[in-house]
Order: sequence, then C-alpha cells, then structure tokens
Amino acid sequence: MNNGRLSFWGKAKGFLGNPVDTFNAVGPEALGSALKFLAIWAAVYAVLQTIMFYTVTKGVFQTLWDLLRLGTSVVSGFNPVAFGLLSLAAVFGGLFISGSWAHIFVRAFGGRKGYENTIKAFAYGNTPALMFGWIPFVGGLFSIWALVLDIIGVRQLHQISTGRAVGAVLVSIAVLAVIVVLIVLGVVLTAVLHATA
Repeated sequence: MNNGRLSFWGKAKGFLGNPVDTFNAVGPEALGSALKFLAIWAAVYAVLQTIMFYTVTKGVFQTLWDLLRLGTSVVSGFNPVAFGLLSLAAVFGGLFISGSWAHIFVRAFGGRKGYENTIKAFAYGNTPALMFGWIPFVGGLFSIWALVLDIIGVRQLHQISTGRAVGAVLVSIAVLAVIVVLIVLGVVLTAVLHATA
C-alpha cells in the first residue's frame, strides 16, 4: 500500500485472491487509474499472446488447416506486429463495448453509481484473463474468473446486491447472445434462400 492506495502489484494480487477488498480499495480512484492498470496488462497480454501464437498456436491451426485441405491458410501470412496491435485494440474495444452494453443492464438492475464504475469494474475484472489468457489451450478458462470479477466489481462499485449484480452481468450476456444468434440465423437463412432461388 502507498498512501492508502494499492500498488500495481497489490491490485493484481488482490484481484486474483481478495477481490472484494480490492474493489473496495479502488472504488474512490478515478477511471484513469483503472485504464492505466488495464493498459499495462493489455500490453503484456498482447506481447505474450503474439509470442505464443507464433510459436505454438499458429502451428496447430496450420496443421488443422492442412488436414482439412482448406488451401492456403489465412494465418500463414499474418504479420506479428499487426496481430499484437489487434490484440491490444481488442482489449480496449472489448472493454468499452461490453462495459457500455452491460451498463444498460446494471442500471436496469439498480446500479446508480455511474458509467465510470461499470467500466472500472470491467477493466479491473479483466485482470486474470489478461495475466493468464495468453496461455495456449487453457488461457480461456481465466475468462471465467474474469466474469466472476466483473460481477463482484459491479456489486462492490455500484453497491448493489449479489443477485442484482449477477442478474445485470448474466442477462447482458444472454441478451447479446440471443441477438448474435438471431443475426447469424438471419444471415444463414438469407444465404440459403438466395442459393435456392
């Protein structure tokens, strides 16, 4: 701790092992602190994700592509710098898109502490996914802990019940999933109708 504020490593450790107290400690901080924390982990994630992709994962995709005889792989000519920058952009784009979408439901479930607190909850909630999400084949499991942290963050920073926080986050995901499925079905049905016409 430093002047009552958590250090960078104190936050990282806290969000992994003691998220309730850590969210309570970062509650008074400005959104900029959360975005700076996210930016550092996003940069680390982008570098490690790129290294892992080009040393491990890319070979697996290429082998599968070749086994399925799908022709030239899109992955084979992809630039590592572009891949890293896209990973970085995806973190920030994902934060503001998912955070903004979820905030609609946080408000509907009683959260009244402002948009910034929802974005802070999601920025800090991404900690485990950014710290460990780059690990091939198991990294995605850390997204589950990130989802739990999103819920804890919404609960703590908006000072609502656990049930309301769970409802806000999970309903936002469910509604988005339904919208995506309907869009995909619409595209597939349109393609099928055009193909049979």
